[in-house]
Amino acid sequence: LVPNLPEDVNLFYLESNFTLFDKIRFHLGEDVMLNRLKKIENEFKSDIWYINTITNALFLKYSNHFSVFSFLHVHENLYSLGTLSIKETQIIFNSVDHFVACSDLIDEQLSSITNKPRTIISSCIDKNFIDSCLLDYTKPSKNKIKIIGSGTICLVKGVEIFVETSKLFDPTKFEFVWIGKWTKTGYSEVLRRHINSIENPAIEIKNNLNPSAYIHEISSADLFLSCSREESMGLVMMEAIYCGVPVLATDSGGSSLIVNDQNGKVCFDFRPATLAQEILGLLNKSFDKAAMRKSISQYDGQE
Repeated sequence: LVPNLPEDVNLFYLESNFTLFDKIRFHLGEDVMLNRLKKIENEFKSDIWYINTITNALFLKYSNHFSVFSFLHVHENLYSLGTLSIKETQIIFNSVDHFVACSDLIDEQLSSITNKPRTIISSCIDKNFIDSCLLDYTKPSKNKIKIIGSGTICLVKGVEIFVETSKLFDPTKFEFVWIGKWTKTGYSEVLRRHINSIENPAIEIKNNLNPSAYIHEISSADLFLSCSREESMGLVMMEAIYCGVPVLATDSGGSSLIVNDQNGKVCFDFRPATLAQEILGLLNKSFDKAAMRKSISQYDGQE
């Protein structure tokens, strides 16, 4: 967004980190965020609030203190907002002036719950960056078939399904790699303990890759496996497809916008045994990289 703004448009990026002193003042009854916003508005005098994710949207409850127009860019599947209370959700949807949906799927969800103005700006991948990463990259030789998944380690991403699927393959012939950060949740702790209990596991978790190494890791795969329960779009699947890696994806909503017979397959069954059979089927199918890239050309952010 920022590089495309006219030079006469000023931008203030709100940091929502709080110091220990901020926390003490909060517990003494001070509304630290409101006072911070008032100070910013007094000096910056903004006309627009642009919020790029629902998880950052709760400070919209302060919008009635200021003369601003608010945009909320929704990247989340609306049915995955289980961490928000009814009151918090009402504050968000009642305070936003204009919604921006990241896909047709999210726009359809918004259309049934709000009459406020909406715009679709489809999410897209940075193809120029991927091209630069792959410029001097050579796919390494390996003696195992490599299956990769990616995303924050959480229930929505279905990482435990990925793990259970990996257990159905011979670890001397297959390797499963999940690229993503561990969350500080009970889900992560249970999954970590489960993986540690597997004798001779075929799975590895990688969580400290820089952006270039991430693209190289994706490109080294023979197949990308997405086990998500819910997706608003599916950028990681799009990245894999652009890298020439076919995708097997569960029916998460967003996967059906991207995955087709030109680049992979959507599976309507979440059972690991079924996914394992679909993996073997896709590995025996040939895909043309140019056709794969063309299949997602409508999501080209450079066009």
